[in-house]
Amino acid sequence: MASDMATAGDPEGVDGVRMTWNAWPRSKVEASKCVIPIASSISPIRAHPDIPTLPYAPLRCKTCLAALNPFCRVDFAAKIWICPFCFQRNHFPPHYAAISETNVPAELYPQYTTIQYSLSSADPHAPPPPVFLFVLDTCMIDEEMGFVKSALRRAIVCLPDNALVGFVSYGTQVHVHELGFADMNKVYIFRGSKEITKDQILDQLGLRRGGPGAGFPKTGQPGVQNGFPNSDVNRFLLPASDCEYTLNAVF
Repeated sequence: MASDMATAGDPEGVDGVRMTWNAWPRSKVEASKCVIPIASSISPIRAHPDIPTLPYAPLRCKTCLAALNPFCRVDFAAKIWICPFCFQRNHFPPHYAAISETNVPAELYPQYTTIQYSLSSADPHAPPPPVFLFVLDTCMIDEEMGFVKSALRRAIVCLPDNALVGFVSYGTQVHVHELGFADMNKVYIFRGSKEITKDQILDQLGLRRGGPGAGFPKTGQPGVQNGFPNSDVNRFLLPASDCEYTLNAVF
């Protein structure tokens, strides 16, 4: 009963996941009778008092970069863990040498399906600031656009202090907004009736220099200043705190 009451009061729980249904259909017939599609709403940055915080960097898969978690298969004798996403076999680093069936790190606790990592800004493993790209359908009347702007402002206020924001709008054409110029708005326009490749888009935006991933340098390496990316991709991003007046100019 206590668990049911807790679920009713906080349906998203510690993991920040809310399903459209509380029970999974047991057959195709039951699934076909679901009027509302089976889906989930995920809030990856939702704060919760019961989320544990670990004072070190996450251990990541060498192939897909997924973090060590309770769903990984672990060979304690060989000191190997298997990624549940790509099935890559990964060796534990030396500082996990004491791991055993009776001595597991917190990220393997079954009840810790969601955890946070506390990293210092000087930590080479510290992630870059989060980027939120808003994609907006502009095929609407002016009154609706006003409501959308208000909703965007409320959403931006809720973002982390170090977040970066970008805007893409689309109607009959796709507009990628360059936000790095305070005195003049610059927009890259792509025709909606023409099919173009990813490489063509990168060339048009000037993001092909330096090869794949050049626009997203790792923290602790050249290309990052004050915790923000300092590269070509930064032309399309603004700190969330600077976006309040940009909305009126962009849309």
